[in-house]
Amino acid sequence: MIAAHVAELLQRILVVDDDPAIVAGLEALLSGEWDVRTAVTGREALVAFSDFSPDVVLLDLQLPDFSGIDLLHQFKMYSETSAVIMMSGAGTLDRVVETMKLGAETFLQKPFEYETLRLTLQQVSKMIATQRQLIALRRAESREVGLPGISPAIVYLNEILAQIARAPSPVLIEGESGTGKGVMARLIHNRSARSRAPFVDLNCAGLSKELLESELFGHERGAFTNATNTKPGLFEIAGEGTLFLDEIGEMELTVQARLLKALEDKRFRRVGGTRDIRADFRLIAATNKDLHAELAAARFRGDLYYRLNVVKLRMPPLRERMEDLPILLQEILRPLAKELGRPLPSVSPRAVKKLSSYPWPGNVRELRNVLERAMLTLAGEEIRSEDLVIEASSAAVGGKGGALPAEEWEIQPLDRVIATYVAAAVDAAGGNVRKAARQLEISPSTLYARLKDRGT
Repeated sequence: MIAAHVAELLQRILVVDDDPAIVAGLEALLSGEWDVRTAVTGREALVAFSDFSPDVVLLDLQLPDFSGIDLLHQFKMYSETSAVIMMSGAGTLDRVVETMKLGAETFLQKPFEYETLRLTLQQVSKMIATQRQLIALRRAESREVGLPGISPAIVYLNEILAQIARAPSPVLIEGESGTGKGVMARLIHNRSARSRAPFVDLNCAGLSKELLESELFGHERGAFTNATNTKPGLFEIAGEGTLFLDEIGEMELTVQARLLKALEDKRFRRVGGTRDIRADFRLIAATNKDLHAELAAARFRGDLYYRLNVVKLRMPPLRERMEDLPILLQEILRPLAKELGRPLPSVSPRAVKKLSSYPWPGNVRELRNVLERAMLTLAGEEIRSEDLVIEASSAAVGGKGGALPAEEWEIQPLDRVIATYVAAAVDAAGGNVRKAARQLEISPSTLYARLKDRGT
């Protein structure tokens, strides 16, 4: 009943073919049941797709300025529920297989009868209706999920999650690598009013200015060498959804300026373009850098920082939330067991002690890697201490170089291990306690308390 009702709402179809006669014929045939838009070039098709948001696209394989396969790829990046039906007068099995792998729902060989097209559209409409129901159910379920844990920092983040999600403001998430900044960003999106729109993410680290601009803003054909096709950027693909920029502290200053302008004007232009494109995405940014230090060093723009710093969250490192370890073990092991086709293992008390005694510089990501390695080589149905291979850093275990056997550090109390880690951070900061506290993202008073645990 619900699927039939949703299917009745599918009324937008985009017809893309370089033959004006075919376009006109299909428009005449379909206009009684569908709201029809047409395009005879790839460029027109991209603009129409962005403005029209069709439920179904009838797409020719060969166009004068674009390959239909390239357009198919772009359309699937724009929307996870728009169906694409490929058309060709010279289809081969290889091309059919290629388009299906890229996400085309089906392939029609031209010329085809109207009855064939009508039946195909009926089948595709029902499939889209079912797909949208599943997506809605998945997102509804994910809205109720929070960060796993019982530590005060995680409880606080879960409590304010709904408030943050409802607001349209930018969010800045700070925290070390591996603490779950991307997980938090997706939770905010899933609980927001934008949850039905795309969630698009990009890691800014290691990207050149030119590549980063192309990824974010897109580019026009011929804008630079090798720009053989028009490419929409992530601003367009995000649409009215969420754009998550990880490691924003690595972004070039000139790109920062363009990003700020797009946020303030809610408009932007592709690289090499002259047409303004509307930008209504919500920005969530994350960094593992101290942006105050980056401001002082003139590596990050102050105006962009204050624009981002409307809502700021701090993801706690794992060493500050060790009471969450039992919950995290289950959260990590359950999907790992399913992925590897193995029963869910138990974790021995000695293994838990070993995991609890390590300060995890790589945070939850490192914990997951250690557990996955153990699962891959596990002989029985219990993870034992000897199954856990942990490469302890020198800072984590008291200044000795290289990886140490577990028995040299697992018997140390957790507070002492953390105190040793903190002392190493103070040494690395040249004895400057405030600088070390800032780098560890704790207060100086907390740092002094940790040093007392070591007797320093």
